[in-house]
Amino acid sequence: MGSTVLIDIIGSMLIGGLLLLAALRMNDSATRNTFQSQEQLTVQQNMTSLIQNLESDFRKIGYRAGGYAPPTDSCTIYARNDSIAFMSDLNNDGGLDTVIWYFRPGPLKNCPNKNVGMLIRKYKGININQDKWNVDSANLGVTYFHIDYFETFGTQLDTLHLPYTIGTIPPPVLMQLTLEVQPSSAYDTAFVSNFAYWTQTRLVSRNLTGR
Repeated sequence: MGSTVLIDIIGSMLIGGLLLLAALRMNDSATRNTFQSQEQLTVQQNMTSLIQNLESDFRKIGYRAGGYAPPTDSCTIYARNDSIAFMSDLNNDGGLDTVIWYFRPGPLKNCPNKNVGMLIRKYKGININQDKWNVDSANLGVTYFHIDYFETFGTQLDTLHLPYTIGTIPPPVLMQLTLEVQPSSAYDTAFVSNFAYWTQTRLVSRNLTGR
């Protein structure tokens, strides 16, 4: 076998190796893009689901079928930066139920993203299994959940006034809710590369006080 043939073989191997490497890189890039697109879709879907559930509950704070006012000075039982408890007629039957939303920071067991915690909803009432809390929770990638509260003229309730409980100070009228969602798992563990961030300032409720 002549030297020319060996050179041709080595050259062919080098060219083949480069082509194979390029193909592997293209495949890796395509796989990465596919996973990242799916991660972003999942994050957006989770955020949308959370917002819909939060909005559904929060706009009912203090609501009671028939227009009857709650028997207390405030529909907000307590208010903290990481949780809120309030009264609402969930069944539209005239009975006041208790609803609690709170955030339990991560890490969660068997969740690759150590930033992810658990946003939990609990409720019970006169006609909703009153002796037992009903709990709704799922790993939807929540990494941040925070509520700021404000008085009538926009004065923020600071840490000196929180947690608010019925009868301590005038109840909060406005609240600003901030929520962040990241993927629970990621292709290359770059969890922060795909995230959704949502914040909204709103009235606590049209039915905030029972006067």
